[in-house]
Amino acid sequence: MDENFKFARRKLEEAIATLYHKDFAIIEKQCSERSIVFRLGLYVAQNFEECGYHVDCEYNRRGAEPKSLRGKRFNFPDVIVHQRGNSENNLLVVEVKTRNDTRSAHFQNDINKLIGFTEEGPYSYTGGIHVYISATICCLAWYQEGKVIEYQKYRIAKDTHALLLVDTNSTQNKCIFDKWYCDSNDESDIHKR
Repeated sequence: MDENFKFARRKLEEAIATLYHKDFAIIEKQCSERSIVFRLGLYVAQNFEECGYHVDCEYNRRGAEPKSLRGKRFNFPDVIVHQRGNSENNLLVVEVKTRNDTRSAHFQNDINKLIGFTEEGPYSYTGGIHVYISATICCLAWYQEGKVIEYQKYRIAKDTHALLLVDTNSTQNKCIFDKWYCDSNDESDIHKR
């Protein structure tokens, strides 16, 4: 695994832990996905502040043109970590889902963006992550080069809101993300839904 990607993963995982610690109330109340993504984006920005990267939410430009992937003209990733104006330093693309929106078409749209932005030039982000945020479970599906490379699931501690890693194969702590990342018999099948 590339050192930049390891670094980005660590910074993003820290931001997610901070979100649960400082903003658990908006997660528990099931506030809008945008409000949760905004708070997460703030923590990601703080973590990358001195690293020469910009953190933007719903960033829809590549120079003067709209961001577009094959087959889709307009694309708005939830959060990106990049250097504006320099496509060679696209570090991380983040898509978030909450309990408020579990429609299959929206999950598939997020997955298509993660595949495209980590695989297609001129973007070729070093990595991507699909995050599921709820008051009881947090799931992370990590992408590189258009493929899921790891799936992690955390139970949320009731008293501290800390993220506690759980076995992704366990029948306890099931969530909607499992349908997309665990319940497939064939890994190559994950993105054909």
